[in-house]
Amino acid sequence: MSEITVIGAGVSGLVTAYRLSADHRVTVLEAGTRPGGCLKRTTLGGAVPVGLDAGAEASLNRRPETRELAAELGLQAVFPSTAHSSQVLNGAALHPIPKRTIMGVPAEAAEVESLIGSEAAQRLAAETITPPIDGDDVSLGDFLTDRLGPAIVDSLVDPLLGGVYAGRCRDLSLAQAVPALLPAAVEGTSVLELVAELLAARQARTTSSGTGSSGSGTGSSGSGAAEPVFMSFEGGINRLIPALCEAIEARGGTIRLGAGVTGIHRHDRTWTVNGDGFEISSDGLVVATPAHVTAGLLAETAPDAAAILATVPYASTALVAALIDQGGSELEGSGFLVPATEGTFIKASTFVSNKWPWTSAHIRSGTALVRMSIGRFGDDPAGWPTATDEEIIDRAFADWRAITSRPSARILAADVQRWDSALPQYTPGHGSRIAAVDASIAAVDGLELAGSAFDGVGIPACISRAEAVATRLRTLGDGHCATGADG
Repeated sequence: MSEITVIGAGVSGLVTAYRLSADHRVTVLEAGTRPGGCLKRTTLGGAVPVGLDAGAEASLNRRPETRELAAELGLQAVFPSTAHSSQVLNGAALHPIPKRTIMGVPAEAAEVESLIGSEAAQRLAAETITPPIDGDDVSLGDFLTDRLGPAIVDSLVDPLLGGVYAGRCRDLSLAQAVPALLPAAVEGTSVLELVAELLAARQARTTSSGTGSSGSGTGSSGSGAAEPVFMSFEGGINRLIPALCEAIEARGGTIRLGAGVTGIHRHDRTWTVNGDGFEISSDGLVVATPAHVTAGLLAETAPDAAAILATVPYASTALVAALIDQGGSELEGSGFLVPATEGTFIKASTFVSNKWPWTSAHIRSGTALVRMSIGRFGDDPAGWPTATDEEIIDRAFADWRAITSRPSARILAADVQRWDSALPQYTPGHGSRIAAVDASIAAVDGLELAGSAFDGVGIPACISRAEAVATRLRTLGDGHCATGADG
């Protein structure tokens, strides 16, 4: 049995620690006062005691990682309602988001004509086939603008990608953000034809599966229903965190909060981690922190990898979670997205109590739970980040009431969560840069890296990398055990 130190108690660090704790003695060091990273719970000051998410609100269900881990931890999945769908703001009016697209890109212009207009739809239909790209990646937004015109990019692709990365699609990698469309860029073939093939394959999978959510939000299946895209838990996806912590500690692992790391060193086969008032030695080390933090920690041990990781840009965002008096009729839909071209303060809103049916038992009639999102990559740091929480709530809710045409709606309880430099941006060439980081780290025995800056920002991608890291570290020999010492 070896000693393993994990730096960072976000979902990546905790999953790595959980997998390793079955065979090794694991210590998790977290600089903050709570575990969880971008998974966080709020009760809105006690207004919703069961809790809801103040960070990531769901995980992809079509990938197996989260659902399999949840089942292992004894968590019961819940799914979004199928009675509600999302909308997008365009020209100060809300429009249904077209369903037959690949991240906003349709196979036929008719699917989006009501959203972007007839002239833009004609431009889209007359796709410009550009030459094969020079290399293996390109800006997603620039590529689609050249092929299909700017309207579909600005009106639909950009706000959809903004919901995932808090980024702007012209800054994002095609290979990483929508890899399904990469062949059209690499081969110089039609995007529209490729999307048609992808949609046909998706429909065939849905037809053949014949199982999925009944729309009740309880996870029961209905014949012929599509498999739910997203999943969560009653109380929010944040419940993964306490479940992981309990499982780690039940196996003898240790989670230390307020344990910021100031340096790491390697001597012979032993890793030494130093912090304020402690020093821990171990056989293996996992760094599961944001790329810019990881870069600082690796400056001495792996300078080439550190230099690359230091270049990964991050976006800052804020989230307003609120319990509101709806001010009249019930909300319709699951929420809306806002393109940057609309010039609003908020970029999106989720109608939580419509989207997640389990919440209805925890609020009274006439009220609703909503989330309002603020912030995109490239925002002026002297802009919204300098506003007070009260100013953020007031400006966000003013937008929300105007967009939803509910001037009499009022906030009953609200909470602001700021996520400073929390969302990595996968700029063109990101995959190649991370491959170079991994190749460099592979030469350093007993060191592994995890986190959202590597193979995907979503929870399943983070879990997948964490489990791969744990699998490699399980091979550490039992014959060499270091001992930890608190200074």
